[in-house]
Amino acid sequence: MKVPFKLCLITNRHLVKNKPLIEICQKALEGGVDCIILREPDLNAKTLTYVAKQFRMLTSRYGAKLVIRDRVDVAMAVNADGVQLGADSIPPEDVRKIWKGLIGYSAHGLEEIEKLHAKVDYFLLSPIFHTKSKPLAKPLGVEYLKQAVKLSKVPVYALGGVNQENIKDVMEACAAGAAVMSLFFGTQDPKDVATSLIETVEGCRNDPA
Repeated sequence: MKVPFKLCLITNRHLVKNKPLIEICQKALEGGVDCIILREPDLNAKTLTYVAKQFRMLTSRYGAKLVIRDRVDVAMAVNADGVQLGADSIPPEDVRKIWKGLIGYSAHGLEEIEKLHAKVDYFLLSPIFHTKSKPLAKPLGVEYLKQAVKLSKVPVYALGGVNQENIKDVMEACAAGAAVMSLFFGTQDPKDVATSLIETVEGCRNDPA
């Protein structure tokens, strides 16, 4: 199964302290992150487009994918690689009519995966572990992740509480990789975190493509 990326950073500028968001993302890219999902839902279209252009230049420099959350128009304007959809987004089949790039979907259960795996290119399944960003959400767990991977015809990535201690469990569940948010913004060394994660991902991958 062809996978679009291995390790994804999801942005959240509200978690950033002391350093510019783009600087943290650059360090993560240097460490091995090969996809960034620009997730800044409170920015207006003009500001988001401006920010997305900066991230398009940055990700291109490192040969990484750029995915825009929800906003297909912004993704088209900056020549992004993909869009990340969710339950409240335009349905994937309608997005496909106007968008030729990657379509990812943020899933929270097997029902969504069963319903949509023929319409999207990959899933982010969450939360796999306990996460500070959604403290009241019950973790799905690694066994649930295994079921999702078996059910889906497209790559499934683990999201939610993924760190250096549990990334091996994620990969042993045959996930395509992982998506991470808080971990990168709570460390002094995002490059080192990325390197540690990607080494485990690449060391455990079943599909070298």
